[in-house]
Amino acid sequence: MSQVIHEIFPKRLQQARKMRGLSLDNLSKEMNQMVSRQAINKYEQGKMMPDSRVLLALAASLGVKVDFFFRPYAVSIDNIEFRKKAKFSAAKAQSLSERVHEELERYLEIEEINGETHKFNLERKKVSTLQDVIAFAGEVRNALQLGIDGISSVIEVLEDNNIKIIEIAEDNAFDGLSGYVNGNIPIIVVNKTFNAERKRFTALHELGHLLMIFSDDLDQKSIERLCNAFANEMLLPYSVLTSKIGEKRHDISLAELKDIQIQYGISVDAIMFTLHLHGIISDQRYRTFNIKKNMNADFKTQAEASRYAEKSSGRFFRMVYRALADEIISISKAAVLLNTSVEKVNAQLQLV
Repeated sequence: MSQVIHEIFPKRLQQARKMRGLSLDNLSKEMNQMVSRQAINKYEQGKMMPDSRVLLALAASLGVKVDFFFRPYAVSIDNIEFRKKAKFSAAKAQSLSERVHEELERYLEIEEINGETHKFNLERKKVSTLQDVIAFAGEVRNALQLGIDGISSVIEVLEDNNIKIIEIAEDNAFDGLSGYVNGNIPIIVVNKTFNAERKRFTALHELGHLLMIFSDDLDQKSIERLCNAFANEMLLPYSVLTSKIGEKRHDISLAELKDIQIQYGISVDAIMFTLHLHGIISDQRYRTFNIKKNMNADFKTQAEASRYAEKSSGRFFRMVYRALADEIISISKAAVLLNTSVEKVNAQLQLV
């Protein structure tokens, strides 16, 4: 109990509070002031331990199971570094970081249990121009052995190459973030609420931030534009695009764009951005497309519709059930890792 009080419980309580984005005062209010902010502060400092009644109230207010507060730290995560985004407040960024920390902790723990490696083999490269980015995206596709085909599941491909993908439900102000854990484990966070095309694009945009080293003379807007170009080239190589569209076009039908969208999992907006970026369509044609979307609600709905069924990655799920089938972990441990109930784990466990 001494270790729980002085090491595990205080840290887990603080983590759960930050995950919810609550101050000490706000948590006290969430609990209908059952305990004061001073008492909660003492819990987090390991100076006091709540009784069972308060413990249940803390768990309910923070949206976690009681077991969460006593879960040992099986994997060390020293630091998660994210690129900062101005539109994302400091409080939201801290909440997001704690939520990512909790999910990543479970992910790394099951990898350790199964003896999986964290080795990341993709090499970074310095880029300055659009041509550099297009060439580098081709190199990355080759390294991932993608050829010129569409990517059936972006997340699965990235996870198979030891890039940790965390999907977090957030509001539309958040697209995605990327960074490194403990200095050497790449991580990409995407908004779980987005449609398939936007999640695929965001994951590869963030991959661009992870892999490309930008010239010092590039401003942030230029860097974001180059990362967009990288994501589009990863989804739909220029050589494939021109074979389907041509090298110069004046008018393009929505039917053409929808067909490419369905094949390659890239949005109509992203295709049009790429066509404009490469000069396949003129500035005027691209402006006309965007004006038409703003003026015509039906056209906007059709142009922005999601038509691709992204295959979700099941790597984490598979690793847990592999360890369970091999009797390395118990059903209760599997439930903790999956953040679900023992009953649900039992229902899905069908040994063959």
